[in-house]
Amino acid sequence: MDSKQFREAATSAIDEIIQYYDNIHERRVISNVEPGYLKKILPDGPPEEGESWAEIQKDIESKIMPGLTHWQSPNFMAFFPASSTYPGMLGELYSAAFTAPAFNWICSPAVTELETVVMDWLAKLLNLPDCYLSSTHGGGVIQGSASEAIVTVMVAARDKYLRETTEGLSGIELEDAIAYKRSKLVALGSEMAHSSTQKAAQIAGVRFRSIPVLASNDFAMTGDDLEKVLKECKSQGLEPFYLTSTLGTTSTCAVDDFASIATVLSKYAPPDVQLWFALNTII
Repeated sequence: MDSKQFREAATSAIDEIIQYYDNIHERRVISNVEPGYLKKILPDGPPEEGESWAEIQKDIESKIMPGLTHWQSPNFMAFFPASSTYPGMLGELYSAAFTAPAFNWICSPAVTELETVVMDWLAKLLNLPDCYLSSTHGGGVIQGSASEAIVTVMVAARDKYLRETTEGLSGIELEDAIAYKRSKLVALGSEMAHSSTQKAAQIAGVRFRSIPVLASNDFAMTGDDLEKVLKECKSQGLEPFYLTSTLGTTSTCAVDDFASIATVLSKYAPPDVQLWFALNTII
């Protein structure tokens, strides 16, 4: 595809996307296809020759559209919002054009700095304390998904806890202490929290304990609920290092009692070591 063909195909694709959004309310929100439907109507192997963009667009409408769940439909009211906008699509277009493994500043200065600026904007928009800004010890990074973010946070919490609780050790003594402590680490999460917390614990190689909640509390986790599990973990010789709390759980929209949770955490966290408190927000 040369630049002329790209311009023609892009114009056609944009027209099709606009038409899709203008008429999305007329489409069935969820598909009525059966599992494996797509394999039956696609070739067994990759094509040896390309085909025109017009033919590809026909395939999108006849083969892909019937199997889509239309999350952007005004009639879609399940799971959670996954909004898309025309400005966002334009941004994705530029992102695809400039694509690069921009994993640090030297690889692409503008990408790193723009991410830092935008994350600071978000912190200010949410009226977060200055400790969340890049000008202090804070600053954020954009993750690919909420599940990916929880894994990243839990690994950071694990390593921070191990570093703080083995300070002063070195060599084999340090390695042995870290290996022993890792076998005792336990991540905690509300019974109503998203399953990504438990999955993150599996990836991080730590234990996980679910904190039961009561319907009488609207399924919100309270300090009392947390304290019971913390006592149980301590009695078993386990070391809680991480907690996922929720501001609107995925399944019940429950909002945890943050004040009582914070009080309990300050009481049970080891001396001079913070138990990492992660807030999972469903917006």
